[in-house]
Amino acid sequence: MSGGRARRALAVVAAIVASLVACELLLRLATRRDEDGQLWLGGLRLMPYVLPLQHIGQNLDALRTGETFLAWDADLGWAPRPNGRSSTRPFAANGAGIRADREFTETPTPGTLRIATFGDSFTFGDEVGPDETWEAALERTLAERGIKAEVLNFGVSAYGIDQAYLRWRRDGRRFHAHVVLFGFQAENVLRDRNVFRPLYFAGTEVPLSKPRFVVRGDELELENVPVLPVDDVLPALATMPAHPLFAYEGFYAPWYVERWWLASRLAAFVASATVAVDATRFRLDDEGHELARRLLTRFSADVTADGSAFLLVHLPRKEDLQRLRTHGDVWYAPLLDELRTRIATADPTAGVAVVENALFAPRGHYAPALNATVGAALVEPVLRTAGRPLRAAAAP
Repeated sequence: MSGGRARRALAVVAAIVASLVACELLLRLATRRDEDGQLWLGGLRLMPYVLPLQHIGQNLDALRTGETFLAWDADLGWAPRPNGRSSTRPFAANGAGIRADREFTETPTPGTLRIATFGDSFTFGDEVGPDETWEAALERTLAERGIKAEVLNFGVSAYGIDQAYLRWRRDGRRFHAHVVLFGFQAENVLRDRNVFRPLYFAGTEVPLSKPRFVVRGDELELENVPVLPVDDVLPALATMPAHPLFAYEGFYAPWYVERWWLASRLAAFVASATVAVDATRFRLDDEGHELARRLLTRFSADVTADGSAFLLVHLPRKEDLQRLRTHGDVWYAPLLDELRTRIATADPTAGVAVVENALFAPRGHYAPALNATVGAALVEPVLRTAGRPLRAAAAP
C-alpha cells in the first residue's frame, strides 16, 4: 500500500474511532441511573436489565397491608380480595371474589341461565365500570330477548390460561354454571411460561409468583404450588437466577446478564434498541403452543365432565384485530386454528369492520362500546352452546 493510501486509511479509521468515542460520551451524558441501578436512555431500558426492586418492594408492602384489590393467593398467585374494593378504579368483588356487588347462591335458581366467565383483564373488564363489561352487556342483551340469565365474572387481571383454569377448578365449578366461557386473549399464552410476574412485566402492580404447568412425558404437572409467600418473593428476585424456580421461568432472558461489552453505553444502546426490543414482539414458540393447547383442551374436557358447556371466546387485542382486518392472520393463528377444531369457539369481534381508537380504553382494553358489541354478539353462540333456543323478548 502506498504512503498516501495508508494515510487515507488511517484517517478514515481515526474518524470512525473519534465518532464512536463522541457517541459514547454523548450517550453517557444522556443516560440516567434510577434507584435500582437501571440505566435509561429516555424511555429505553438499557441492558443489562435490573429489576426495579424498590418499586416491587413498595407494591409488596401494599399487598401485605391489604391496600390492594388483588391479594396474594397460595393456589393462584393472586386473586381478587373477597369483598375487596379498589380505591382508584371502579372495581368491587363479592365474598367469593367474583366481580359483582351481590352474592350468588352456589346453585342457580330454576329458570335462570347461569354463565361464568374466566380469563384475564379483558374478561375482568379493566378500565371500565361494572355495567360496562362485556359480561354486563351479554346479560342485558339476553334479558332484552326474554331470557333470564346471570353472568358471573371470574376474570382476573394479569392471569395466564393456567391461572384461569385453576380458578375455575377451585372457585368456579361450585357455582354450577350452565355455560363456562374462557376469554382467550392470546398474550396469555406467553404468561403460561412465566413464574415471576415482574420478569414478564417489570412495572406490574402484582409482583408475585404464579403456578406454572410443565409438560413431562404426556402429562401436565404443576410447579410452584403453593406459590412463594409474599415475604419470599423479593429475596428470590434479588438472587436470580439462583432460586430453584428459575428452572421453570421462561422470561429470565440474557438481557439480565452482565457482560463485559455492556460497559459501553453505545453497545448497550445498540443491543437494547435492536435485539432486546425485537425479543419483546409476541411469538408463538413450541412450548407456548403445546401448553396452551393442552391447558385449554383439559379445561374444556373438565368443564364438560362437570356437566357444563364450554365456549372459547376469542378476544383479540387492538393490534391483533388490526392485523386480522389488514392481513387476515395473527401471530397465534396456528394455535387458534387448532383450537377451533377441538373446542367450540366464538369470535364476537368478527363484525367490527373498522378498528377505531374509540373502541379501546387508554391502556388497550375494550372500551364500553366494544364491550357492548362483544356482549351482544355472544348471545347466539352462548345459547347454541347451552342447547337453548333463542327466544324473542315478550311484547310489552
